[in-house]
Amino acid sequence: MAASGSGSDPLIVTRAAIKVIAESVGIAHLKDEVADALAPDVEYRLRDLVQEAIKFQKHGRRETLTTEDINYALRLRNCEPLYGFTSPDPPRFCRAMNGVYYLEDPELNLSDTLAEPLPKMPLEPSFTTHWLAVNGVQPSIPQNPAEEDIAAAASRKRARDGDEPAAPN
Repeated sequence: MAASGSGSDPLIVTRAAIKVIAESVGIAHLKDEVADALAPDVEYRLRDLVQEAIKFQKHGRRETLTTEDINYALRLRNCEPLYGFTSPDPPRFCRAMNGVYYLEDPELNLSDTLAEPLPKMPLEPSFTTHWLAVNGVQPSIPQNPAEEDIAAAASRKRARDGDEPAAPN
């Protein structure tokens, strides 16, 4: 159901689309009045974002709008970028029926896919902190180098630089 926006242009983002998006994020029963109020605002923001992305496309002297252009426009608006959509080539859509298009996926052999070894599990991101020195004293913890290692490194540096004191006769 396309309502009229400002002027005679029909809205591209319909009430039904707003309701589907609301349901996908967990809002089960969105009132029709709310969906009708949100549709023009969503469309305005989408048009604004695409216009900014087209500016990046033209500045890059390209004829194809890429996901990077959209990401630059999102960054300009202080929004999170799109994740998982990085392709140098635009997707190729195939026509199925009247107004129905789909992305053609390659066919995979299920037995070959099952026979492949599982990929290694990625490490969980983490970070640690420790005090390098407390009140000018370096604590002896595993993260800090041992005093013997520091002394050995200093003597190697002096020997390399030629600053080693002469041995007594």
